[in-house]
Amino acid sequence: MIDATFAAEALCGSATVPEKLIGCWERRYIRFSNGAEDTTTRVVWLQTASGVGDIRVGATRPNLRARSGLDGCARDDLLALAEQDCFCGVTLFDPHGEPFPTASWPSERELFRFQPVVTFPEPGWLEWRDAGACMIERAPSGAYEEDWRLQPYSRSFAAHLLQRSASMTTCLYIAGDHAIRARSRSLPITQKMPLAELARKEGYDLPTLRKLMDCEFSYARRRAPGDDYTIELSTLPWREGHLLGCAWVEGISSQDAIVRDPASNEEWFVESLWRS
Repeated sequence: MIDATFAAEALCGSATVPEKLIGCWERRYIRFSNGAEDTTTRVVWLQTASGVGDIRVGATRPNLRARSGLDGCARDDLLALAEQDCFCGVTLFDPHGEPFPTASWPSERELFRFQPVVTFPEPGWLEWRDAGACMIERAPSGAYEEDWRLQPYSRSFAAHLLQRSASMTTCLYIAGDHAIRARSRSLPITQKMPLAELARKEGYDLPTLRKLMDCEFSYARRRAPGDDYTIELSTLPWREGHLLGCAWVEGISSQDAIVRDPASNEEWFVESLWRS
């Protein structure tokens, strides 16, 4: 459990991480124990006071922006989407971990995943460098090392908003000029295997493939405070270039337990709010 003296002070909701972990981080590289290194997969870790959104899209994914949606995707398109990896849940932090402070992502506090299985199941030893702008994460087993870089203008405020319906969960994770929207599938996947294996097991049936890929993780940025957030990277590539429609989030106050989108009138529960 996190020591309260190390926790960020949230205006509402509870904090499970220190302030130096809050913000938007992009991965510079992952280096494996065999010497292999990946610098091309785009990985974004957006951390609020407790909730986390994580999106990972490989550089080899084909350009599918022109597709009309999942119904406009061919089998090969859908299989390419099956290689993406994302999740959202809660980050816990132990400042007394040895040999480094330790972050963990317990499965019981996950909300949902793009992949039905965990690619990297270990906690992470964290070491900050360059006045906190660089964060090195190491697997305790020695399997890998990741280099994370804090993104500019991602620490003015951080918020986690949540919607739940009978069939799905939707989250908004905001860190200053950066945001991740995450939406679960309408039907959860119960079989614990990678999507590519599940697709093969289902005989590459097109309607089934489309249901498997119907899960959105979209990373977006805004140009300036007050602007809307434009999607740069999404598990649904045809969403890239579109607006999230959440310019109103910066107006949330510590008294707000529920807020309404002024355009759609949809209600969002405020899970946490933090300001620097």
